[in-house]
Amino acid sequence: MFCTKCGTDLPDDSRFCRSCGQTLGVVSTGGGAAAAVAPARIPVPEPKSGLHIGIKLGALALLLGFLLLVLTTNIGSNVGNNSKSQAVAAVLHTPITLKDDVENLPAASWKAVALNLPYSGSVKVNLAVVQGNPVDVFLVRADQLETIKKEQWNNVQVFTDFNASKTKTYRRDGQLGQGGYYLVMRDTSLGILSASASDISVKVQLNP
Repeated sequence: MFCTKCGTDLPDDSRFCRSCGQTLGVVSTGGGAAAAVAPARIPVPEPKSGLHIGIKLGALALLLGFLLLVLTTNIGSNVGNNSKSQAVAAVLHTPITLKDDVENLPAASWKAVALNLPYSGSVKVNLAVVQGNPVDVFLVRADQLETIKKEQWNNVQVFTDFNASKTKTYRRDGQLGQGGYYLVMRDTSLGILSASASDISVKVQLNP
């Protein structure tokens, strides 16, 4: 037989190479049965150190902190009816402006402004008729819209704390639960005897 490492010719029953010291896995190369080959060593990965895991966790925490900072900055600089801002506000319960617009309301008509509260909190409503007629104002849940469309005013369920009649300056605040609402403005004036339309500034804020 020959050494598998250095090729030295050795007796068939040799277990070690006399030249290089290599352990021989096969006892005989002749016609006889070969001895079992010693199992090869399987490399086992060394366990990761606590320092290595700590560095990875620290990097992940920094990344999450950066993302949170970006999201909260966006809320402060771009408030309004932005769905992403409202989604983050729902998680963080930060103050958010739900509405800040000027609405045009023709005489003898009504308009419902949708308000979606991402969390329960204090709702502050400021409304002012910039020019035009005094209006009736009330707040309803979203499920009352169909009744309003039919103009069945006596059947509409309202939040009485937010009611006002024939007003040009309106300020109300109160606690409301999470969900959908409508701020309804109604002008009962006749266009012939009053302004044909009104411009109304509407600002609605939600605070935890």
